[in-house]
Amino acid sequence: MKAYKAGIYLRLSKEDDNPNNSIIAQKDIILGYARKNNFDVVKEYIDNGWSGILDSRPAFNEMIVDILRKKINMVIVKDLSRLTRDKNKTGYYTEIFFPDNDVRFISVNDYIDSGERYEIDDTIMLRGIVNQSYLTDVSKKIKSVIKDMKEQGKYVQHYAPYGYKKSEDDKYKLVIDEKVACNVKMIFDMYLKGHSQGQIAKELTKRKIDTPKKYKGQKVAINEWRNDSISRILKDPTYIGVLVLNKYESDYLTKKVKKTPREKWILKENTHDAIIDKETFEEVQKMLEDKFYKPKKKYEYLLKDLVYCGHCKARMQYKSRKRTKAHNKKIKNPKESWYFKCRMIYNFPNICDKGHTITEETLNKIVIKSLNERLEDIKIDNAKNKIIDKYRKSDEKYKELLRNQNLKLKIENDIKKLYNKKIEQSIELEEFKEKYKILKQKEKEILAKIKLLEKKNKNRLSDENLLKIIKNFKTSENLDNKIMKMLIERIEVYEDKTVKIIFNF
Repeated sequence: MKAYKAGIYLRLSKEDDNPNNSIIAQKDIILGYARKNNFDVVKEYIDNGWSGILDSRPAFNEMIVDILRKKINMVIVKDLSRLTRDKNKTGYYTEIFFPDNDVRFISVNDYIDSGERYEIDDTIMLRGIVNQSYLTDVSKKIKSVIKDMKEQGKYVQHYAPYGYKKSEDDKYKLVIDEKVACNVKMIFDMYLKGHSQGQIAKELTKRKIDTPKKYKGQKVAINEWRNDSISRILKDPTYIGVLVLNKYESDYLTKKVKKTPREKWILKENTHDAIIDKETFEEVQKMLEDKFYKPKKKYEYLLKDLVYCGHCKARMQYKSRKRTKAHNKKIKNPKESWYFKCRMIYNFPNICDKGHTITEETLNKIVIKSLNERLEDIKIDNAKNKIIDKYRKSDEKYKELLRNQNLKLKIENDIKKLYNKKIEQSIELEEFKEKYKILKQKEKEILAKIKLLEKKNKNRLSDENLLKIIKNFKTSENLDNKIMKMLIERIEVYEDKTVKIIFNF
């Protein structure tokens, strides 16, 4: 009889309050079963507080790695829902992953044991569908309850916004936190008086006022206010007594949360006391809207992803502005100008307090002049292969070709593995034929795609023309961002407008 090294997997989600599913209860059931059948349990894997729909769980990931390293060759769970609540993942692990790695799978309460031949019956997929349906149903009910509570004006988030706290009498009601509400008023007052968000953040840090995260009791590496924290406070309608509904969308299956567009927010007024009056709030919103110009279309610029601050080495932000006034006179039809700016001064001024800028036009001229000088100094033909290779690697069609070539190699490897299983008689002939047919069809499709991509790649910019452009350019007319990335690794700009260029050749 084969010697088994068993790993037991235990999982409990935060929402599960069934005592029969507790970690202790699961462990008792599994260990009792293991003792009865003389299985040697070598390791326990426990995910406490993790949903079964998630692909990635710490202990589960560890168990998968141990299987691949042959540390265990048996997995025991209380029931299938502990392993996963995703019907597709249930089928993958029980029908493919465990058999492929010679792992015997046992689900005690479901009376499932793949046994020596590693065969699983069709009831597993049915149970997987039931488990996922159960979780989906629970998720819908939770969403419905939360939505109903929000519409009643109840605050259901875990943390209260900065300046508020949850009422001791009603945990779903916000009350003003007098300890820090004065800081919120100060932020609005300073902004109305013309202070920038960065200046407000500096002042709060200077006064040693705890940031919202620090005040909540969370661990922070640097207790320093950032301009994005100031921005969130200035834009939040909560401070005028308004509860914002539908600000975030949660997926209870994947546990992912994403922001919804501002126009989709639902505002419920007078749900709690206001810290800021409505007139002040609206005036601040108008100031914010007037200050920041948003370009109508995305501008693809020459030095994208290449420009860094020479002092802190952080990437400089690319921004646009329109000068509407000059010498206190309005400019008719103001032109848009683009520039690079180190914004670390707003986020972490203790790291870099320069905040320097350089216009795109100025930087482009410096870079092109330096490139010309560099190309004149070196023998371009000696660097030809390196330059072309750099360009090709940034080409999307070329990258797609490489991806498909790698996929072809993977399929060929899968076919070899399948043949080995057939030779070792660890797979039935009919199953082998079915899987072989699928893999060969995939291989045929990939080969057709590679052939088409190879044809497209022949029509790209030829190596000769590419080198001609590099040798002869004097302006940026024939250049694009791909070519610049091929020639330049990074550009560092200093406060005194000194520019350092690190070339790739």
